[in-house]
Formats: sequence, C-alpha cells, structure tokens
Amino acid sequence: MSDEYFNHDGEGSGFFSLILLAVFLLGGFVVARVYEPGQAIGADAAKARLAKREKIETAASGRLAGHAWGSKEKEFVSLPIDKAVDEVAKLGSEGTRAELVERSIEKDGKYEAPKPVDVSGVDLADPALIAKGKILFMTKTCFTCHQTDPAIPAPAGLAIKSPQFIGDFWGKEREVHIGYLGPIQKVVLNEQYFIESVSQPLAKVVKGALAPMVLAPGLVNDEEILALMAYVKSLSK
Repeated sequence: MSDEYFNHDGEGSGFFSLILLAVFLLGGFVVARVYEPGQAIGADAAKARLAKREKIETAASGRLAGHAWGSKEKEFVSLPIDKAVDEVAKLGSEGTRAELVERSIEKDGKYEAPKPVDVSGVDLADPALIAKGKILFMTKTCFTCHQTDPAIPAPAGLAIKSPQFIGDFWGKEREVHIGYLGPIQKVVLNEQYFIESVSQPLAKVVKGALAPMVLAPGLVNDEEILALMAYVKSLSK
C-alpha cells in the first residue's frame, strides 16, 4: 500500500479521537450541572430538618424550665421539673393516692361491691354445668385472653399478659391491684373472687397484667357466671 493510504487512515483516527473527547467532556459537563442542584437541594433539606429539630428541643426545654398552660380546658399546667418533684414529694405517696381516688370518685362515682351471687346449693362439679361453662367460655370470647391449654396459646392474652387457667390455681393466693394500678393486695382465687372479677373487672386487676379485663355491662348474667366458674374451676389440676 502507498504512503498516501496510511496518512489518510491516520487523519481519520485523529478525528475520531477528537469526537470521543468532545463527547466525554460534554457528558462530564451535563453530569456536573445535574449533580450541583441536587446537592444544593439536599443541603437545604438538611438545614430545614436541623432548624425544625432545634425549634422542637427549644420548646421542650422551655416547658421543662418554666410555667405554661398544657391545657386550659382541663386546667393542666406544666411546672419546672424541680418544682414538680418538690410538689409531688410534699403530697407523699398516701396523699397522691387519696387525691387520685377522690378524682376517680368524682368522675366515675364511688366503687360499689358487686351484689353477691348465691352459690349455695350449686354443684360446681356438675358435668352439665361445666359443659355449659365451656361453651360460654368460647362464645363470650374468654379464650382469646385466658389460656387454658399449654399447647394452644391465647394471642390477646400473650400480648397483655392476662392470667392463665393452667395448672393448680384454684384456691391459691395471687397478687392483685386494688383498682387498675392501685395498691397491691393478696387475694385467694375462690368463688367470691371469681364472681367479683367477672362482674366488676376493674375492682381487682392481677399484678403483671398490662390491661384490665374489658367486659360490657350485662354481657353475662348470674347463671352464666356460675357456669363459667364451674368450667374454670374444673381446669385447675
């Protein structure tokens, strides 16, 4: 081949290289133009978040440090943390409890013990009564909270740590709160306690339970309570 052919091929290669370089530079310019605004937007968003956080922390610190209305409708006032601690210390545990009891009575009325259910002449070991109680235990959805079989969990009961009816429990002592989260007292799980726990579930709440039993008024009558009691008592082994 002639020298003219090689010279022509060299010129083409050089021109192609210039085109590649131009494309590379143009691509870099485009990427830089796209990246810079995005970086600026990200920085602005970070500054906005920081400013919002500082505003919230300042407001929270202000509430802890001074007097402020929490709710005028409910007459709730926030105090400086050191003053609040002093006020609670002045009341003392008994004073605080008495105040809470007084407020509770004012709001919901005074606690009245449930009317006694006559269990005399009732055979709690009667198979028919136990069978009726087992059906009620299911239809009244007691099984959702109170586990009766180690192999069958009660999902809701596991979540709120409801008492289980497994093992030897009837006639045994247990610790309860007098009222929800009230003072602790020891009671015996017997007929009287069972009737009260069903008819007045907020009167005594088992220690460790995360929530009291929710039972709509009138959901069970006296006959059904006796049947439920017969079934639950039969589970104690």
